[in-house]
Amino acid sequence: MPATLPPPRPSGIIFLGLLLLCSCAARETARPALPAPVTMNAGAGRGGDLLVTLRLATGEELPMILDTGTGGTLLDKSWAPKLGKVLGTADEQGWGVHTKDDIYAAPKFYLGDTPLQTGGYVVTHDFQGMTDGTGHPAAGILGLDVLQHYCLQFDFAAGQIRFLDPAHADKQTWGRAFPIVPLNSKDSRPAIAWNLLGASGPHSLIDSGCSFDGWLMPLYYRQWTNQSLVLPDGEVHAFKGALAGQIYPDVHPHQINVESDGIGIRFLARHLVTVDFPDETLYLARRSIGPLPALDMKSTRLDGLDPLLDAILMEDLAAARSELAKVEQGNADELVKTVARKLVAVLANEPKPAPAEVPAAVPGFPLGDSRAESTAVGWLQPAANRIPLNEQVGSPLLDSGKIYATGLFAHAPSRYVYNLDGKWRTLHGEAGLHTAFQDMASGVVFVIKTDDHEVFRSDPIRGSAHTTYDIDLTGVKTLELIVEKAADSNAGNWALWLDPTLSR
Repeated sequence: MPATLPPPRPSGIIFLGLLLLCSCAARETARPALPAPVTMNAGAGRGGDLLVTLRLATGEELPMILDTGTGGTLLDKSWAPKLGKVLGTADEQGWGVHTKDDIYAAPKFYLGDTPLQTGGYVVTHDFQGMTDGTGHPAAGILGLDVLQHYCLQFDFAAGQIRFLDPAHADKQTWGRAFPIVPLNSKDSRPAIAWNLLGASGPHSLIDSGCSFDGWLMPLYYRQWTNQSLVLPDGEVHAFKGALAGQIYPDVHPHQINVESDGIGIRFLARHLVTVDFPDETLYLARRSIGPLPALDMKSTRLDGLDPLLDAILMEDLAAARSELAKVEQGNADELVKTVARKLVAVLANEPKPAPAEVPAAVPGFPLGDSRAESTAVGWLQPAANRIPLNEQVGSPLLDSGKIYATGLFAHAPSRYVYNLDGKWRTLHGEAGLHTAFQDMASGVVFVIKTDDHEVFRSDPIRGSAHTTYDIDLTGVKTLELIVEKAADSNAGNWALWLDPTLSR
C-alpha cells in the first residue's frame, strides 16, 4: 500500500480549565532578562516548524517548536521520569482531539545562558510522529505561558529570532501594528481581527506552530475557493490571499471546522514579524510578495532506476521485483544493478546473518547486509541499505554526493552493534551526511568501538565532507558504529555509514 503522509499541521493545542491557558492580560511588572539573538533554523517558514533549542540546568538540550498558538509548554512523554512528581492532569484539545495528560512543575529552561520566565507548569504529551522539517524530532512545544512574557521578533531575511525591549526599541521599522485580542470569549490565545481572505471582524489565531499559510472557517473558505476575493476598493482578485487590504499571491489556506480563522508561519515568513506580548501588539513589515522558497532538497539520480524507486516508495514488492528484473536484463551499469538488488531485498525483508554467522569461505561482507544485535537512531528508524520511508526526503537512496549501494542510516545520536565473534580482520568504508541536509546540518562525529574500546573518532563532519576508516578487527568480538552530534544543535544531522565492509 502507498505510504500515507501526515497533513500539514496547525498547532492549536489548548488547555481546558487550567492555569496553563495563556491570558495575555496577565502581565508581570518586572521584565525578565532577555536572551541573546538566536539563529533561526533553515526550514522555518519554508514548510518546516520554527525551532529553538532550550537547555535544562543539567545541560541536556531540548529542540522545541516555538508556538504562539499553544496555551502552555509541553514536553514529550519520554521526559516524564525527569520531571518529578505528577501534580495533576490536563484535559487538552487539539482540533477536535481530546487527550488527558500529566502536569508537572516546570523545570528551569535556559536559552543560551539566560533563564526563561515560565508559567510554573509543563504538560507531558505524546509527540510521536511530529516532525520539524529540519531532520530531527521535537522534544516538545514552547507555548504561551513562556512566550507571553517577551517581545519576540522573527527576522526571516536575516535568519534570527530576537528578544527585544519594546520600551527602548526603534519601532519605525516594525511595520503595521495590529492590536492583539483574545481569539474569542472562551479562548484567550492571541489573535488579530483580520483573516487571510482580507476580511475584518473574524479573529485569526497568530499561530507560529502552524507550518502552512493558515486556515479559514468553512464560510470564508468557500468564499476564497469561489475565486471572488473582494477588497474594500471593490476590485476582485482571483486565487489570492489578503490581509488588511494588501494582496498576497500564492496563499493557500486550509479549511478547518473550528470557531476561528488562523495565520500560520508560511504566511508570516513574508514579513519581519514582531510579536509584542507585553504591549499586546503584532507588527508586520512586508519583505516578500510571495512565500519564501522551499528548501532545496538536493538528490542524486541513477539513470534507469526511477520506476523501481517508485515501487519501493509505494512499498509494492511485486512491482519492485518486476522492475528489478527489467534492470537486470538491461544494460545498466553494475552500481545501478547492485543498488536495485539491495533495495528489493530490504523491501522483501530477507533474513540477514550476523557477521559471526557468515561462512568462513566468504572473504568480504557489507555491514548493510548483516544483522545487528541492537540499533538506535536519533530520528526516524534504523535502516540498512536505504533511507527509511519519510516525508522529508523522497528517495530511499544512500545519497552523500554520490550513491552508495550499501550502508546504514544513522541520524545522530545513533548506534549499531554487531557480533563478530573474532572472525573478521578489518572494517573499511566511508561516512558522511545525506546530500539533502549537507547545507543545514550542524555537524556529526563518527566513532567506532571494538570490544568497548574506542579505536576511531572522526573530525567534525559538516557539509559535503567525508571521512574514511580502516579498522583492525583481529580477535574482536563486538563492533559498535556510533554517531554523535558535533555541536549544541542536532538539526539536519542525517549521518550515513557508506559501504562499511568487513574483510577476512
